[in-house]
Amino acid sequence: MTVHRTGNSPSDVEKLANDSDSSSFAQLLGLKTIEAHRGYALSSLRLSEKKHVNFHGGTHGAAIFAVADHACGVCGNSLGRKAVLVNSSMNYIANPVLGSTVEAEARMIHEGNKAGTMLVNVKDSDGKLLAHCQATVYFLSGSENNKKGELLHK
Repeated sequence: MTVHRTGNSPSDVEKLANDSDSSSFAQLLGLKTIEAHRGYALSSLRLSEKKHVNFHGGTHGAAIFAVADHACGVCGNSLGRKAVLVNSSMNYIANPVLGSTVEAEARMIHEGNKAGTMLVNVKDSDGKLLAHCQATVYFLSGSENNKKGELLHK
């Protein structure tokens, strides 16, 4: 993985990416972070015929969403604040070939006090656009980090 020396110290972003890649869900699907720096993440997924197939025999849309979400998680949290996904919208454009590797590139396009907006493109190894996603993260304050399972707004 490549970590750039902008924004957070490289060790913080690298730890974030490694923690994300080490989650049980990422390991189950095979999600990996290739590159990360402040406001940016590039993630990959090698599509498996054993793990990522829908009932039509093609790549399941959830696999494409998962790699985009993985990039969003690293990108959103790369700003030095705890971020949680609160909304996303994905347009599926093409279905990738099983056995190929797809990459999701997430870029923070707006960082506000309470929320951030990212754009994510998912492409195949030839650079063909497979899906496009817009995502919104909510930045948790210190007190909200400790309120697991509680509503953020009452």
